[in-house]
Amino acid sequence: MLQTKDFSGPATGVKMNWTMINGGTNRNVIPAEATGAADVRVERVADYDGLEKRVRETIKKQLIPDTKIEMTFERRRPPLEANPAALALGQYAQGIYTEIGRKLNVTDKVTGGGTDAAFAALNHRNPVLERFGLLSFGAHSNDDEYVLIDSIEPRLYLTTRLIMDFSRGKAK
Repeated sequence: MLQTKDFSGPATGVKMNWTMINGGTNRNVIPAEATGAADVRVERVADYDGLEKRVRETIKKQLIPDTKIEMTFERRRPPLEANPAALALGQYAQGIYTEIGRKLNVTDKVTGGGTDAAFAALNHRNPVLERFGLLSFGAHSNDDEYVLIDSIEPRLYLTTRLIMDFSRGKAK
């Protein structure tokens, strides 16, 4: 864990944080074994490969002699990488939202974390959009989680229009 302290790279969007550690049975006994788990976030699916290789090379040089380190590298939630089709559809959605006096942010940058939508986009170049749900606060936190009631109608309208326009060939 100490050897990976500099593996996060803000410039590349790679983030590795040790979030769970477990070991030992008593405070005055050196543990026979211990486990740790890190949360990894990337902006590009390909960045998983580089990070995994770097960690595997690092664990070959353990700091404590006669110890054994094993690693499982799980790619749990991929980032949703923007492609030209998704950006074009996002701009189309912006136009719909503008019609009803609303502003919709569309970005080509990953903002951290994984998403179910990324699974749909992994193996093709069809447009996949994310963050069109209800506006809210406090998701995945200990804060009070809530939805902004005023966002329900505009989001339903946007979703309905996108489905209608897509099915009629107006959007691609």
